[in-house]
Amino acid sequence: MSRLKILAILCVVSILIGCASEVNDDERYYQEHSIEDFSVFLSVEENPFLGRPTAIKASPGGLYIIDSGRYKIHKVDSTGDLQMSFGSLGQGPGEYQTITGFWPLGDRYLLYDYNSFKFITYDLNGDMIDEVILTKNPVNPESGRSIPITVEALPSGKLLIPTGGSEGSLFAITEPDGGEVIYAGNALDEFVTIYNHEQVTETYSRGENPGIFKNLVMLGSSSDGIYSLQQTTGVLEKFTHSGERVWELELNIPGQMGLMYQIAQHNIEAGRSNGPTQMFMYALAMDTTEEGVAILLNMPENQPTTIAWVPEEGRNVDLITIESLDPDELGFMEMFALSAENRTAYYLERETGTVYKFDWPL
Repeated sequence: MSRLKILAILCVVSILIGCASEVNDDERYYQEHSIEDFSVFLSVEENPFLGRPTAIKASPGGLYIIDSGRYKIHKVDSTGDLQMSFGSLGQGPGEYQTITGFWPLGDRYLLYDYNSFKFITYDLNGDMIDEVILTKNPVNPESGRSIPITVEALPSGKLLIPTGGSEGSLFAITEPDGGEVIYAGNALDEFVTIYNHEQVTETYSRGENPGIFKNLVMLGSSSDGIYSLQQTTGVLEKFTHSGERVWELELNIPGQMGLMYQIAQHNIEAGRSNGPTQMFMYALAMDTTEEGVAILLNMPENQPTTIAWVPEEGRNVDLITIESLDPDELGFMEMFALSAENRTAYYLERETGTVYKFDWPL
């Protein structure tokens, strides 16, 4: 076979491989679903055990509630009855100052305390097994941003930590107590080592996105994959647990058209009036099941609360709208959880301390 023919075959193979990992707009369709019936599942007013719920996680037959008012983790069943509460405020063994992350990991629970830079493992009765206190960020040990605020955990207990562009990546995979670090994803911009509040405020006032946030991602995982959403582009990627990219999908949600422009205009006005700014981001929350990933979208004004569902193969997008739930203006006050077991979705309105539930339409 001639050298020219071999080169031609290699080119065709390269093109086919590239197409297999990237979903084109022409191959994707949007299926819309409207939710009209939902109900209050729990509320601070009606459930005295709740203080200030700030996050939720689906559990088999119910829900875990991270309560930053009581400094507890609550587990409730599918009817909302309290099954157990555990955890306590403090600085001693098994105690924490904040609940920044919480993950049920099969036979144990893992909790992340940002203030203490501590990871605590509990058994299923809520008793401490062990804890790991870190002295530096295993991903960016030399960075001025030494302690990561947002962390995700794999079912194995390994951590997913956003890197902000360090090592040309978007996130890294590592153990809580250190060890090998695997960098994944391609950075969108340069890595900024130090947070400069004045510079960030000035950039926002011009309607621009500060460089320190340009590599921002939202992370989630299932037993066979890692999902990473680029907050400034709306690109969703799936990776293996060892960091290899499986596919890439640009969401291009029709209802989000004009979102970034609206955020820019809001921030320009906020700069003039010294008001609160908004981050340039396409998503508010993410939850995963073995079947795919659900993303609570950041929607423009006058658009309904919307969840995008992308199945594990990354081909199509289902859009679920809840017309009667009004999203928070600044985009920080909602959380979302999906129970694959009983096909129920939960929506936490943090400002009021209310958890709503509705039947998942897929």
